[in-house]
Amino acid sequence: MATASASPSPAGDSIQLTTRHDRSLYTYIIQVVTRPLRNYLGRPGKEQPEGSIQLTPHKSAYLGCAVDHRTVCGMHVYDIISKMPAAQEVRKRIYYFSGGGWQSPPSSQHWHNCAKMARDVPGTTVSLVSYPLAPRNAAPTAFPWLMRFYRQVLETAYEEQERVVFVGDSSGANIVLSLVLEAVREDASAGANIGVKGAKGRPEAVVAICPSTDLTRSNPDIEKLAKCDPILTPKFVRQTAKAWHADWDPADRRVSPVNADIALLAQSGIQVHGITSSYDILSPDGIIFRDRLAKEGVHGKWLHWEMQMHCFVLTQAYGVREAKEAIDWVMDVLKAE
Repeated sequence: MATASASPSPAGDSIQLTTRHDRSLYTYIIQVVTRPLRNYLGRPGKEQPEGSIQLTPHKSAYLGCAVDHRTVCGMHVYDIISKMPAAQEVRKRIYYFSGGGWQSPPSSQHWHNCAKMARDVPGTTVSLVSYPLAPRNAAPTAFPWLMRFYRQVLETAYEEQERVVFVGDSSGANIVLSLVLEAVREDASAGANIGVKGAKGRPEAVVAICPSTDLTRSNPDIEKLAKCDPILTPKFVRQTAKAWHADWDPADRRVSPVNADIALLAQSGIQVHGITSSYDILSPDGIIFRDRLAKEGVHGKWLHWEMQMHCFVLTQAYGVREAKEAIDWVMDVLKAE
């Protein structure tokens, strides 16, 4: 039987935390089968070329949806739009940044989940972003480009009166958190009144699914959890972090959002929602980030699911119950935005 509890985060009452403790037999089997293969599954394939690569949408993206292609600041964007008549009643846009160790393009599971968001969140266009990938496009060159992209899409959204939410999983969550935090820091440094609701160039919220929040990988709990994680290893997450931060200090706020000025999110009124899971070696850093949000008074809803692996929501495409329920939880959060 599924069990859940909801409570404020220990650091404060601005974060509403829901904790789940159940695990299905199907999930247990997946974890058992996956663990011996964890040095191969989900690992980056061939090195990607410089720049934003053009993608071929997976067939699952067309289930009840249309897919339009455009470029913004030289970056390929794929707009997934529901074919349902009610789709255009609300003007909302989700910019989705997929995970993959900063080195892999979106998987079929990412296309599947993005199409589900477009179908199930009324009036929403989901824009899947093909951002430049490491190691040829590491943070020192990619991050300024991403910031230009971020500024442009939010300026356009402001002009077109679109509400914007940034969503990412794993390394994609790292990017969206880093972009939003750096943008509000720049705005505050420039003397902008970041406390004005609906201000130009600001998203309404961020959703961070199993985020990578500290690229120093110095948390001792990474090693302690390694025996439980069926997909990630300490060696792998350190390699991918290095591929992204490259010559930058891994503690730099632009690659380790846990070190940014999180209080600026509260001042800006930007909510931060997220998911963590206990069989994920990145979750201890994610929980530290979540508790810092609570301490600084940033509002948001978080789901923590015991005995689930990193980015377990991506298994929704295979009919895994926990993944489906976690995605439904994300949908409920997005519908409320």
